[in-house]
Amino acid sequence: MKKTLKHFMPLLIAPLLAILFFHQGIRWHDLKTVLHQAQGGWLLLALGWQAGSYGAVTWLNGILLQQYGISVPFAKQYVIQLAMAFIESVVPSATISGVVLRARLLKSHGVSPDVSTVTTLVEMALVSASVALLALPIIGIAMLHGTQGLNLAGQGTMALIGVGVLAAIVVWQWRHPRFARFRQLAFQRAAHLWDDHIRSRWPRQLGSWPSERIHRRGRYLLAELAPVLRSQPAPIAASLLARIGFETLGLAMCFLSLGQTLPWTKMLLIYILTLVVNALGAIPGAIGLAEISLAALYTQFGVPSETALVIALTWRLTDYWLPRLIGGITWLWLEKKTPRCLSETI
Repeated sequence: MKKTLKHFMPLLIAPLLAILFFHQGIRWHDLKTVLHQAQGGWLLLALGWQAGSYGAVTWLNGILLQQYGISVPFAKQYVIQLAMAFIESVVPSATISGVVLRARLLKSHGVSPDVSTVTTLVEMALVSASVALLALPIIGIAMLHGTQGLNLAGQGTMALIGVGVLAAIVVWQWRHPRFARFRQLAFQRAAHLWDDHIRSRWPRQLGSWPSERIHRRGRYLLAELAPVLRSQPAPIAASLLARIGFETLGLAMCFLSLGQTLPWTKMLLIYILTLVVNALGAIPGAIGLAEISLAALYTQFGVPSETALVIALTWRLTDYWLPRLIGGITWLWLEKKTPRCLSETI
């Protein structure tokens, strides 16, 4: 019963959100007017910024691979990123399929499956951590701005203080017994999820990779990656900030295409909340649920319902649909160029 609810809950939530959104009163005649007033130039810029965000992630992967003395052409890594985005959207095994695909496609460049897997996992962890580090101070700024009216300098100061304090607490408490117990508990839960719900579903592909082996191999490879995290913190931070900046600018272009301008702190807050909405749903890409939820979200920031719906659709088009369409084409091209062999399983 619990599993059934988990899979069908998004399908139940989407119609409810649609009812609540359209209950606010959307005038279809005004929607047609909004569409006619949209400026296509801003959407082209949005696509350009989205392309830049994939480039930032590709740059990050290149930095991580340098630790092993491996150099993969930027263009090859870039198209692999697009293909991974497509595969992770259409294949039920999601992220696992993307990791396997990347390992197989990079093998011809001398990248072992272990190195490919760990660099991909480290990339995901760094991207998630960067968003979390940004989210906490930005949400705090939004709350303080609503009550105290902080100016631009005050907002920037609060952001730096929030990030600095959070980083200092993590470093300070990293080896504390309580934090160590927290890490141990988190690993136990992750191991349980892997062994009982993921590995058991794909025994042929993942049967030789119990959680204990992944943990040992991960600690070994992360220890090898520690030098690059210490020796190249600036490039890694720059790539992560570039990704966030490019995606935020892409979202801002969707707003500007319909004549909507918002303060930078509010736009960053909308970007963070947009990521949360995009992560909802068990259906591929949160189709339907994401579009309606984003439209409902944008109306809470004073955007008219008709404009909010068009912004949500254009954002999903530039951030999700077009990149994955291109990713599907590149995946077919890569599959044609890269021959399969029986030993190319992780």
